[in-house]
Amino acid sequence: MEVIVKGSSGAAVADVQRRLQSLGFELGQDIASGTYGLETAEAVMAFRAREGISVGDYVDQETWAALVDATFTLGDRVLYLRMPYFHGRDVATLQSALESLGFNCGGSDGIFGAHTERALREFQFNAGITSDGIAGTSTFNAIERLHHAWQGKGALTLKDQTLGFSRAAAVLESASICVFSTEAVGKAIAERVSNLALATTSASRVVSAQSLTQVPAQSTLMVQLATVQIEPEDGIPLVLYDDDTTLNTRIRTAIESIASTENKIIVQIEVPAITAPDFSARDEQHCAVALLDALCLAVA
Repeated sequence: MEVIVKGSSGAAVADVQRRLQSLGFELGQDIASGTYGLETAEAVMAFRAREGISVGDYVDQETWAALVDATFTLGDRVLYLRMPYFHGRDVATLQSALESLGFNCGGSDGIFGAHTERALREFQFNAGITSDGIAGTSTFNAIERLHHAWQGKGALTLKDQTLGFSRAAAVLESASICVFSTEAVGKAIAERVSNLALATTSASRVVSAQSLTQVPAQSTLMVQLATVQIEPEDGIPLVLYDDDTTLNTRIRTAIESIASTENKIIVQIEVPAITAPDFSARDEQHCAVALLDALCLAVA
């Protein structure tokens, strides 16, 4: 590209100025005149310093590429794992959203690498959309629907993942949840979840399918536990079980991703560890405790 310097004018200068202005740089009268004046040159110098580019008040190929990266917004382009990696503000926004929703990208560095692709695939499972690792229209729409849960928030911390006993009891008494499974070990865990909920409060509305006395209401959250790998279905969120501090957030993300539809709210949770030969009754109890805690936090 032709280097843009002081005194230049035209469409290229206007584009540079528009991008600088969107990043918060003040350009004063240069915007009105459409010329590359002193204020634009000072803004370019400041931008180059911020991006670690050598000192200068001109826009060369390196500066232009950095300007473009810095002004991408989420949805401007399809993102996926490639070489060289996608990088830019839109990637950082995607990473920030995923981190806040419980999917670890390894930080928001603005580079779409392997960690970001893995986190994106897990989010797509969770949202009930095709898990292809490609951030396109369906992914952007799902993230936008959940903007209230991530916008302006940072990655999760341990302090975000606690719920007092009295508040947990109140959640159990107000939230209608049915935990079920088609497999023996899954059914045992579902029953333990129900028993733990009743032990917390006798007015609990969290039940297992085995203890149901009537057909669940349309508003009941149906939680299916699977002990084998599930083939994802469009419209049905799939949460990969891990008793870490993000499980509740991932369950909440799954619930909210379909809460606006008219479909019955069904969330699948894949618990592959329970197929292990040494999976014991104690492991079942540990899994049930982690699931109930996460459910309480997710619907609180």
